[in-house]
Amino acid sequence: MRCFLAVFLVCTLIACVGCSDSDENNMTARDYYKQAYQFIDAGHPKEAIDLLTLAIGKDPNYYEAYYNRGVVFYLLKEYRRAADDFSKAISIDPKNSSAYASRGEVYEIMKENEKAYSDYRTAARMGNSEAQKYLTSKGLSW
Repeated sequence: MRCFLAVFLVCTLIACVGCSDSDENNMTARDYYKQAYQFIDAGHPKEAIDLLTLAIGKDPNYYEAYYNRGVVFYLLKEYRRAADDFSKAISIDPKNSSAYASRGEVYEIMKENEKAYSDYRTAARMGNSEAQKYLTSKGLSW
């Protein structure tokens, strides 16, 4: 069953990416995002990157597409690319604490601790309970 699902998902991606110009023009950023999320949900994050990129191409201010592409890059251990996408998500929606907390985690992995703690503090001040717990566990104020 899992093999069938993987084949189905790959075929869906190929069909989507290989759309004619007229079909592609009918696809919205949300359509690409939904398809990408299906790949992520099915455990195929690499296949989702192109679809999220297409969503961003259709709507350059699509916070969720940048944020989730950042998550995919994080899962693939492409931390610089993840940080860049979280940064773009923050520039689009600076009041969303999740992107700060996620970027903080990436910075910490990359050993950029000052940047990490700054992002965690920002997220904590915005009410992000995970960032608050993290900082408290490290004995750091927020």
